[in-house]
Amino acid sequence: MKISFQKQPKEQTFKQLYEEFYAPFVLYAKRFIDDKETREDIVSDVFTSLWDKIDSFDFQSDTALGYIKMCVKNSCLNYLKHQEYEWNYAEVIQKKAPIYEVEPDSVYTLDELYRMLYETLNKLPESYRTVFIKSFFEGKTHAEIAEEMNLSVKSINRYKQKTMELLRNELKDYLPLFLLLFAKI
Repeated sequence: MKISFQKQPKEQTFKQLYEEFYAPFVLYAKRFIDDKETREDIVSDVFTSLWDKIDSFDFQSDTALGYIKMCVKNSCLNYLKHQEYEWNYAEVIQKKAPIYEVEPDSVYTLDELYRMLYETLNKLPESYRTVFIKSFFEGKTHAEIAEEMNLSVKSINRYKQKTMELLRNELKDYLPLFLLLFAKI
């Protein structure tokens, strides 16, 4: 199907293209995805992307509709691939037993939890560790820590973020226990 738009401003051509072909492309997406709202979102995203490229896109081209059709198809396939990834991940998580089921007789004392925490913190540079201790154990604000350490607040945020990332990775099986621990601090 060839677009037979008169020579007109690109914005007007885009509007006409959208009004004439949005619904047909949503219907085309049904070949891949059953959910109507998802199909509408995908086609809207394709048109949004097209709008972002309005200055470089040739609406008068014979291939414009083919390009949009290909974008809709690829977006649908990417959506399905992502859905499959999410389902596989959920399945793996459901199969993995929590630490309290693997080690049902394990009871951790406060000292053991602190030891695990400090062993993990010792893997970090000293400045990261200091920021964490001042923030969580001393209750200082980012601005106070930044002033004491002669750093920017942005640096303090970054140090704290990197520290939390390490703790989440290293202590993920004990996270509920640490959340309880930090809630009391």
